[in-house]
Formats: sequence, C-alpha cells, structure tokens
Amino acid sequence: MKKLLMVSFIGVMFFCVGTAFATESVVLKLAHITAPGGMLDKKAQKFAELVDKKSSGKVKIEIYPAQQLGNIKELLQGLSMGTIDIVQEAESFMDTFDKDYAIFGTPFMFSREELKTNAYIDEVRERVRKKTGIRTLPGFAFRPAFHLWTQKKQILTPDELNGIKLRVWQSKALVDSWNGLGATAVPLAWGDVYLSLSQKVVDGMVHNIVQVRDEKFYEQLDYCTKLDFMQLYDVTWISDSKWQTLTPEIQKILTQASEECANWFVSYGQGLEAEAQQTMEAAGIKFTDGDPVKWTSKAGSVHKELEKSGLWSKGLLKKLSK
Repeated sequence: MKKLLMVSFIGVMFFCVGTAFATESVVLKLAHITAPGGMLDKKAQKFAELVDKKSSGKVKIEIYPAQQLGNIKELLQGLSMGTIDIVQEAESFMDTFDKDYAIFGTPFMFSREELKTNAYIDEVRERVRKKTGIRTLPGFAFRPAFHLWTQKKQILTPDELNGIKLRVWQSKALVDSWNGLGATAVPLAWGDVYLSLSQKVVDGMVHNIVQVRDEKFYEQLDYCTKLDFMQLYDVTWISDSKWQTLTPEIQKILTQASEECANWFVSYGQGLEAEAQQTMEAAGIKFTDGDPVKWTSKAGSVHKELEKSGLWSKGLLKKLSK
C-alpha cells in the first residue's frame, strides 16, 4: 500500500512539474542593427506581436535594436555559439559562410518571384545551418526597390555611366557589377554618405527610396532612375541550438510568424515607397523609369565575368537559369 501511495505521489509530482514547464513562458532575445522606430525595427516589433498573439502570450520576444548586442558580425557569431536567440537582417550577409549567397545579392539578376521560388536557396541555407548552427526561418521580407540616384545628370542607360562615381556598400558583387556596367563604384560607410554627396566625392548612389528619404540624402541629389535592380530581402535567423530546445508547438509558431511578418513587411514597405516618392518629388527630385532591357542585357555579360572570377560556384548561372 505504501509503495502504491509512493508511486502515485511521484506520478503527481511529475505531472505538476510537467504542467509547470508547459505553462511557463518562454523569452527569446531578438537583435538587429538598425535604429529604434525605423523600418526594420517595425518589422521586429511585428514579429514579436505575431509570436505573442499566436502563443497566447506564452512566448515573448525581447527586441534589442541599434547594435545593442553587437554589430552584424558579432550577432552572427552569437547565433552560431547559441548566446543570441534570434537575429533579423539581410540574408546577403551570409555570403561570409557560403559564397553562393553572392549570386542572390547581385544586381539585375533575379526578380522577387524568381527568388521566392528558387529551391537552391534552401540548399544553401541547409549547408550553412550544418556548418554554423544558424537556422533560417521561412519568409522573404523584401525591402523597398533599389534605384539609381544621381546629381545634375540623369542616367537612363548604362552607356551614360562613364565617369559617374556611385556610392555603394562594401559588397564585391555590387562593386564589380556597377564597375562592369560602366560606373566607378565607391564603397562608403553609411554614415559617410551625406557628406560625400555634399562634397561631390561621389556623383550619386544606389539605394532604396525609403531610406534615401529618411536619411535626407535627396537634399544632395537631383534625379532618380527607377530600376528595381536588386532584390534585397531580410530574414529571421534563430540559433539552431535554441531551436532544438523548443517544443514543436513553439517551433510552428515561430515559423508561421516569420513568414507572416515577411509578407506584412512587403506591403508595409510598398506604402512607404509611395509616400517617400511624393515627399521627394515635392522637394524637386525628378523620377524616371529606366529601360530594364538595356540594363539587364549589359548586366548579363557582367554576371558571366563575376562567375569566372569565382564569386560563386562555377556553373551556378547555368544551373539557376534552367
């Protein structure tokens, strides 16, 4: 009888402990590198909101913006080591771990629909997960379209780029592509862009319409040639070691929230684009649609040279064009 009571007591204890763990809230730290209240911080907040709603408040996302937990290199290291739970940023940063990511961040290469349906991205993501312990959740949070911005002279075709110094960020695919198209690509830190434009260190830049407005770069620019030349998108990464500790239910919640958040962000960004263009048109910026055929035609020869240089795996262009 005593043994039976003891077994029953132990069973009740395990049930209570298990119930406590089931109802205990889970807190995950999400880090990103951009300013609080900005476009990408809004995305992080939306993700946290979706997770909270889907979990009925049992899973909480704590957001750490503006490099509070480190720069992007440090955040990726933290994910790999399991000291940071979640990071949101552009997937192009992952070319540090697998060079084939470079092809997805190359100008005039893919449309949004082509990227969303490209199965090879899943192959690269799995290779990186096995190598680094960084898992990529579903969803393509495409940023607003990237265009060409210039001073004094509007550039409508690649042939008119000769002698034009364009600010780009530090990316071999970006630098070599714009040099190949005829410009002189000048890699500059984000914080140096406004001054470099005002001092004529560069004659223009390539970037999306919202951030050009938000940073007031348009005060130093005259023209925008709308090209939508590169599909830069953000993703949600989670430490794979953290992922393995979560219940299937929580994993499903995070997966769904990541995809829904990405779709929300695309619609949100499109609304910001229209508003930003109106603001800049009122300030005197002239917007003109570029001819995609002329740009993609010349870019095609540049892409072949990039592959020859070993920027991504040999034969990848042919493989992805099928």
